[in-house]
Amino acid sequence: MQINHSAINVSIFFCQQLDPEQDANRRVLEKELGSRVKFFPLPCSGRIEPLHFLRALEAGADLVYLITCPEKVCRYQQGNLRAGKRIAYARKLIEEIGLDPERLVLVTTRPPLPKRIDLLTRELLAESPSKGRSLLSRL
Repeated sequence: MQINHSAINVSIFFCQQLDPEQDANRRVLEKELGSRVKFFPLPCSGRIEPLHFLRALEAGADLVYLITCPEKVCRYQQGNLRAGKRIAYARKLIEEIGLDPERLVLVTTRPPLPKRIDLLTRELLAESPSKGRSLLSRL
């Protein structure tokens, strides 16, 4: 079965340190793709809470990405490590209620920085897993 990736809704949480020009770069993509892609810049990916992922799924996201800095490059030392633990916890929570935990995806970038968020997003959308529409977005 062929999945139409243009029909899925994606929420992307990302560390603002990845792309100093993130505001302009993500707006270009938001204008191009419309409301199916929502960006949530964070001062550090370590600031994310599991509730953010759950709210994104509840709001209709079919896939939720968390993009962090490369390992050992976080300006707050452990932000990306904390982010990994929090997404693992959120996956466990949604699995317990019978949803697919693979709908939460952690992306740890590789050096060098900066990375353009619009280019990263295009790569993610091109390689996004064939999950189709989330159960919650179909309700």
